[in-house]
Amino acid sequence: MEEQYFNEMRQQMAALKEQLDKQEIVSDRLIREIMKAKKKDINSTKNVCYVCVVIAFICFPLNSLTDTWSWTFTAVTALMLIFCLAATEYIHRPVDKLNLMTTDLATVARVMAKFKKQYDNWLHYVTPALLIPWITWACYEFAWKRCPEGMNPLWFTLPILIGGGIGGAIGYYYHCKAVNAAKDILKQIEEK
Repeated sequence: MEEQYFNEMRQQMAALKEQLDKQEIVSDRLIREIMKAKKKDINSTKNVCYVCVVIAFICFPLNSLTDTWSWTFTAVTALMLIFCLAATEYIHRPVDKLNLMTTDLATVARVMAKFKKQYDNWLHYVTPALLIPWITWACYEFAWKRCPEGMNPLWFTLPILIGGGIGGAIGYYYHCKAVNAAKDILKQIEEK
């Protein structure tokens, strides 16, 4: 009788262990699917950057027709865009290499933490260092050098500043989208 009781308990324990293992597998798979969706948000940010650079390079030949900017300014802008594109590729490469369905969560957490830190450093240090001189030079090129006689050059700076503000808001939106996706992935890993 006692032996039958122990056998029933063993069977119940084995069934309970099997059920817990299945739940853990489902939970792990669900977390990885959520992380995969968040990785798409990170990749969309990178793709928007690529599209913006391609559009800019398509528009550069228009400079020769309109003579809006000097060729020096255009060349420096092109070099700045190439630098930004290379930095974007450098920052995103470790994330792109991750296979979220098979890579261990510690590695995913390390890569996402580094990605988030690099994105924040780019926003706080590199962006101002690049954009403040570039916008100042753009205002000089467009407003002061090309301003028709009798017009106030400050009026010509408004389109640049408004465009810069709109571009900055769009860039900040995509920055937040990528960083928040990385934060969500880190949060999912911490909760597991």
